[in-house]
Amino acid sequence: MTTRARRFPPMDSHDAILELRQYTLKPGQRDTLFELFEREFLESQEAVGMSIPGQFRDLDRPDRFVWLRGFPDLHTRKARLEAFYGGPIWKAHRQAANETMLDSSNVLFLKPARPGSGFAKLPAERPA
Repeated sequence: MTTRARRFPPMDSHDAILELRQYTLKPGQRDTLFELFEREFLESQEAVGMSIPGQFRDLDRPDRFVWLRGFPDLHTRKARLEAFYGGPIWKAHRQAANETMLDSSNVLFLKPARPGSGFAKLPAERPA
């Protein structure tokens, strides 16, 4: 993993789209997926313009991986997903990631209800 700070794409628009993704994992696989995600998928998604504001452990469900992914708008979302999932990093590591999961379809699309009701603004950089 690189030690440089990571820049977030702008996410302060009323049109911004945030995904709340909740994966059900095979028993005992959460740390495996967290490590793979941090090592391979975090920066590679940011490199194609996605913002990843956070990854979380569900304290009540030890086999749940929860994370957020953001886009400026739906049109941009499509292009950036195609760039990531069609790219070499996902192709090289998708089998390892998919082997940790039972279900990755629990996704909520979130949009601010009105200007100023979502994230006021993501930080411009995330520490390395």
